[in-house]
Amino acid sequence: MDTYQIAIGPALTGKLLPGDPYWREFNGAFKAQQLTSDMIASAIYDAHAFTTICEPAWRKAENYKLGQHLALDFDTEDVRSTIPQLLKDAFIARYASILYTTPSHSPDKPRARVVFLLDTPIMQAHNYTRAAAALLWLFGTADRQCKDPVRFFYGGKPGGASEVEWRPQVLPLSVVRDIIARYETTGKRERQRVQRTFQAGNASEQEIADALKAIPPWGIDYDEWLAVLMALHSELGDGGLTLAEAWADGQPGEVERKWRGFRSVGNASGRVGIGTLFALAKAHGWERRSA
Repeated sequence: MDTYQIAIGPALTGKLLPGDPYWREFNGAFKAQQLTSDMIASAIYDAHAFTTICEPAWRKAENYKLGQHLALDFDTEDVRSTIPQLLKDAFIARYASILYTTPSHSPDKPRARVVFLLDTPIMQAHNYTRAAAALLWLFGTADRQCKDPVRFFYGGKPGGASEVEWRPQVLPLSVVRDIIARYETTGKRERQRVQRTFQAGNASEQEIADALKAIPPWGIDYDEWLAVLMALHSELGDGGLTLAEAWADGQPGEVERKWRGFRSVGNASGRVGIGTLFALAKAHGWERRSA
């Protein structure tokens, strides 16, 4: 039977809260392993967390070595997030390796995770993020935060209380590449369309603030986070700093330091306009209320 490279972490009895002192130990506790898909399913059933492989083992983006799985969270808390309903999707039915109800699942508010094991590992963090983003594009009801190349996923509920379905199948990397190509082509056209709609000076500060509410500062890539700040600077100038700091949830002084380095004519990668912010907000479900 084929094996897959994955990092398995501790079995957890519940979700870790922000500020929990165990985070530091936890982030270094994932062990790279080469397991069959049924062994991975067993680890999930036993409540073990899992993530991509880092070297050294400390879980952070700079240490990413490879990933041989992609996962989607379905948290709509209705029938769309039940395993039987998810298996009605042709793509999931054909390619998903493991489906399970997550620790926050309950019968009246169903939540589930779908894990795809890849026939070939993704060796670069940037490509892993592209693959995860493309898969999210394919499934509009999935949690859009699952793009981090070293994002960890909780296993099932402790004590075997989660429903886990194992399926001996694999997602070919060639299929993932095709999805990426379609996503990036479609996404580029959509970004251009939205950016044309929102020209400089064509949006109110209230509309910008509303759009920001849809963009999770900790649920997007660092480059996207930085682009939002650049777009605010480009559109609002120094008057936008307070709004940027309130949204960004950065370390003390971090946003202001970035802000002071922005130039009104743009930076090395070009000028980032307000359309970029609105395109990102739209990708997270925001809809413009005014014409």
